[in-house]
This record gives sequence, structure tokens and C-alpha cells, in this order.
Amino acid sequence: MDMAVWQDYLKLLDNLGDTLDKLTEIERTKTAAVGRGDLDGVEASMKQEQVISLSLRGMDQKREKMLAQLGLTGVPLRELEERGPRESHMETRRTVEALRRKYEVFQSASEVARDALECSLHTIEQAQNAKGAPLPEERPRQADFRA
Repeated sequence: MDMAVWQDYLKLLDNLGDTLDKLTEIERTKTAAVGRGDLDGVEASMKQEQVISLSLRGMDQKREKMLAQLGLTGVPLRELEERGPRESHMETRRTVEALRRKYEVFQSASEVARDALECSLHTIEQAQNAKGAPLPEERPRQADFRA
């Protein structure tokens, strides 16, 4: 196994963890914006998420390419420790565990943000109903033939 590629792969996983940290912070910012009713803040957070998601796609493509170079195509993260080089065993374990923790924190923050948005949408729908305004799904649809 090419140790230089393996080390680069572990660095890529560290960078992925850093990206998840950024996404987690954006989710927290978005949740706070929802709580304040700050639509501009929510939109800004969503734009940041879009930018980061593009970089994640690039990282994933690079990750797949590196796994292929290492002969580990399709090997899940949980098996990397046992499939990687023995001399990098502890570093691999540390990297994989850190990435898993960061992903779990991101998932939690993402769920909170999603729940907050759903609650806000529900509140808006209730206000529209109280005012007699038609709900979005009840409004007549118009065809848009712009190219």
C-alpha cells in the first residue's frame, strides 16, 4: 500500500471533518436566525450550505479516487482501521473516530435546524389560515414557460 497516498487520504478525512465543523456552525447560525425570525439570516446560511455542499462533492470524488488507488474501493469508514497499513493504525483510528464524532454533531445540529424551520413554517401556515389566506398548495398554479 502506498503510504504517501494513505497519508493524503487521512488528511482528506481530517479536512472533511473541518468541513463538517463549518456546516455544524452554519446549522447553528441558521437555527438562531429561525428563532429570531431573521429570514435574511436563514437565506444567507442556506447559501453558505450550498457552497460547502459543492466542495463536499469534490472531496467525495477525490476520496473515491484515493480509495481506488489504495485498492480499497467500496470499503466503508468503519473498516478502514483494519484494512489500512499497520504502521498508521493509531493515526487511522484517531482520524476515523474524530470524523464520526463530527458527523454525529453535524447531524444533531442539522436536525435541530430542520425542526426549527418546520415549526416556523407550521406557524406561518396557521397565521395564513387565521387570516383566511389560501395556503400555498391551495393557490392556483400558473404555468411558467420561460426558458
